[in-house]
Amino acid sequence: MKKEDVPFSIIASLFTILFLFFINWMTTPEQLWAIYPALFLLFWPLNALFKFPNGHKWYSLCASILLICILLAINLVETPGYLWILYAWLPILYWPLVVFAGRLAAMPTFSVLASIFFLLYYVGLNIYFEPGFPWFIFPAFVILWWPMSVTFAKRPMLYSVFGALLVTLFFWNVNTLITPDVIWAVYPIFTVLWWPLTIYYFVYRRAV
Repeated sequence: MKKEDVPFSIIASLFTILFLFFINWMTTPEQLWAIYPALFLLFWPLNALFKFPNGHKWYSLCASILLICILLAINLVETPGYLWILYAWLPILYWPLVVFAGRLAAMPTFSVLASIFFLLYYVGLNIYFEPGFPWFIFPAFVILWWPMSVTFAKRPMLYSVFGALLVTLFFWNVNTLITPDVIWAVYPIFTVLWWPLTIYYFVYRRAV
């Protein structure tokens, strides 16, 4: 990295941000839209600042915090009555969490503990904000693939079986909760069942 990259990126970003705010003030002063591209422009000097050995770790942390601040600003300006940022900030921190964990992130124990924390957080949000509908099953469906993939990555048969089971339970619950009068979950369930069958007949049977 050249030494000139950092000061140039800072000056150029600040100049562009000032220009955007000037245009905002001249055209639509009643609506503060310049803050959104201005915050995204900060990623440029941030990227140039952390181009050193192991700098990607601190870049992931700072970039995640910046992105959370951007979303928080959008939340407070556009919809201050509903703090949807509470749903978004934790998945964003997944990036620096994995980067700082390094090889630990590939261990089953780490992935299981982190997934349990994620699940408990979203269950808590579900109970506090919207107890009438268990929407936590949607992030839970995504989160559970992490420990399952780490644990059964080298066992394709078990991975396919548990993966098919997870997909089956997910679609069955969604079908029961949203449209209990129309049984449509059988279609994706029937499709995903081919996954373990394929692994068995074309991997294990062939090996025998």
